[in-house]
Amino acid sequence: WPDESARADRSARRTSPSAEFAAGEIDPTKPLPFEILRKSPKGLLVIPLQVQGQRFEVEVAADDTSRRRGLGGRTRFLPGTGMLFVHTDDAIRGYWMYDCLIDIDVAFLDKEGRIVAMHRMKREAPRRSAEYQDMYQRRLKRYTSLRPARYALEVPPGDLTRLKLEIGQTIQLPKSDLDKIAS
Repeated sequence: WPDESARADRSARRTSPSAEFAAGEIDPTKPLPFEILRKSPKGLLVIPLQVQGQRFEVEVAADDTSRRRGLGGRTRFLPGTGMLFVHTDDAIRGYWMYDCLIDIDVAFLDKEGRIVAMHRMKREAPRRSAEYQDMYQRRLKRYTSLRPARYALEVPPGDLTRLKLEIGQTIQLPKSDLDKIAS
């Protein structure tokens, strides 16, 4: 999940897309409709996302709290699921495996949905009982976007390779709708 010490605080609130896109009111000129499937057990919106022809159901982490929590504390990562992190700006992102109990693949995407970096993030040893919080944070490996990114897509380990994703490929996102809910 994101290393929040590397970015400025955001306070602007956006409107919910569900109010804008009632049945029959979706703009047909957009590449993908902003479809909300449900809320996850963690209270996050779940949307469908096509990646290399495979459907994923991804939780959307679009505020500071959900981006900070990410997939931390979870013990499994089901096939065909993921988490899409939505930031309010374009910046070089730094993610880490804080409190993550599973391996995760991450693709950082620029504002157009183009992949700018990919990493296979490995589970780290949990924080030890005698380890101070800052000691734990310092030992965690950082995975960076290398170039400005607005989104990060986390999928089960091995999926980036299995899907044959490469730097420069584009993942179609409902960008304007996602950007409206980011805070």
